[in-house]
Amino acid sequence: MYEEYDNSETGWSRLRQLNYYRSALSLFFLMIFINGWVELFIPANVYNPEVFFFATTTYLFSSVLFMLGMQHRTIGLVPQFAIHVSTDILVILILMYSIGGVRSGLGMLLVISISMTSLFLPLRSTLFVAAATSLGLLISQLYTHFTIPSVQVHYVQTGLLGTILFAVAYLSSTLTSRLRQTEQLAEEQSQELESAVQMSEHIINTMRTGIMVVSSDGIVQLVNRAAKNLLSDAFISENVPLSKISPVLYDRFIEWQMDPDNASQKPIQQSHGLPDIQPGFSNIEPGKTRDARTLVFLEDASQLNQRFQQVKLASLGRLTASIAHEIRNPLAAIHHASQLLEEADLQPADAKLTAIINTQVNRLNSTVENVLQLSRQQRGTPEQLNIYEWLVNFREEYCASKSLLLHQFHIEIYPRDTSVLFDSSQLHQVIWNLCSNALYHSGLSSDDIMINIQGGFSIDSDQPYIDVIDNGRGIDAEVAQQIFEPFYTTSTDGTGLGLYITKEVVESNRAKINYIALPTGGTCFRISFIQKPTRVEAAE
Repeated sequence: MYEEYDNSETGWSRLRQLNYYRSALSLFFLMIFINGWVELFIPANVYNPEVFFFATTTYLFSSVLFMLGMQHRTIGLVPQFAIHVSTDILVILILMYSIGGVRSGLGMLLVISISMTSLFLPLRSTLFVAAATSLGLLISQLYTHFTIPSVQVHYVQTGLLGTILFAVAYLSSTLTSRLRQTEQLAEEQSQELESAVQMSEHIINTMRTGIMVVSSDGIVQLVNRAAKNLLSDAFISENVPLSKISPVLYDRFIEWQMDPDNASQKPIQQSHGLPDIQPGFSNIEPGKTRDARTLVFLEDASQLNQRFQQVKLASLGRLTASIAHEIRNPLAAIHHASQLLEEADLQPADAKLTAIINTQVNRLNSTVENVLQLSRQQRGTPEQLNIYEWLVNFREEYCASKSLLLHQFHIEIYPRDTSVLFDSSQLHQVIWNLCSNALYHSGLSSDDIMINIQGGFSIDSDQPYIDVIDNGRGIDAEVAQQIFEPFYTTSTDGTGLGLYITKEVVESNRAKINYIALPTGGTCFRISFIQKPTRVEAAE
């Protein structure tokens, strides 16, 4: 039961404390001997100074040896303690003999030795030490009786002291056993609690939802990895004011504290390519009105909106896809019939009607293709692309397809080795759609249109981005808030799905697209890549 103390730091610490007590006690005895204070309390006929001095110096010397033994630990803990306690009992018995026996009261020091024995030995061993000590007391009294006849021997007091030693041995062992069980239980509970805390910390850090604990005065006390990713690693840590991390989120937190029921539920827009966040607040300590901590939930608003859109368009997508398949067959028949009519000798009015039929059939066919493309949209496979080299190749293809001159398509990426993670074919689709919108909706002729793509790494967030900018008439502020919604269009020839599909493709590659109003006019769409790819060395 006590073998674990052989290498226990707790046991060695207790043994050192016992040796400190032994050293202090031996120094005390040596001091009162040197100053002659023993004679003041002990009669001369029973006092033996030579034996007292021998016992005191032996006690002090043994404490020094015991200290060295505890440092080297060549002997186990329990054997060392057995030597210690044996020395204590023997020295105290010799000291008692030198100053008159049990009546001196020095025998009460044996109680301390017996009680300390219960910390290292089981009950049976402790009772054995108490019995051996009682026997030693009796032998000491008998030896005194025969060697110093002038000293009166008190066997009754000796018996009472022996009884006390047995009682102390039993009580101290019982209490020590209970304390040890309580200590073991507390340690097990502490380990379980520590394991639960570690598990909770792991769960919180691996959650996809951002978690923050904020004090009543706006100090961040805990933040998980998802919250750092949503708010940018460079600015968030614990014990930092929330107002320094995100002033808008802090204002929303104060608003919620003042009126939890009427706090704003709108997402918070972030700059520097960071995703918009949807905050939520919950009081951790509902019973406290002051100094209560608040649990802040942060979610990517774009992902929430995407989920809502997916739920809303799931049934609509299946319906439109089935309708689109049903429309394509009669639409093909109408288109074929109109082509046959064009080959006939028609009157000018009939030819004009046939042209209208062809135009509207092509428009309807384009709508059907967009709907089918939306229903078939799949998640891309990101690959690392050098964005400058990729855009140069794209410019050649696009300008050749749209009959544009190369100087009308300007590329400015700094540094040139900026790379992004994006599906190459889907990035081609996104840039093509944005450039086509600039070409067809700018209100300028193809000779006057200028497309400028610039980008690199954002200074604030150190995240890659590209801006697709044209010199057209721009987008009205009211319209700009709805341009990414499905089936929203201001053109009689459009379907309202182009920018929505573009946004879906961008977000499926863990990126973000925003419209940026330019004070000088024109249209600017910024694609921010949320992840931080590595920078590759530019080809020489």
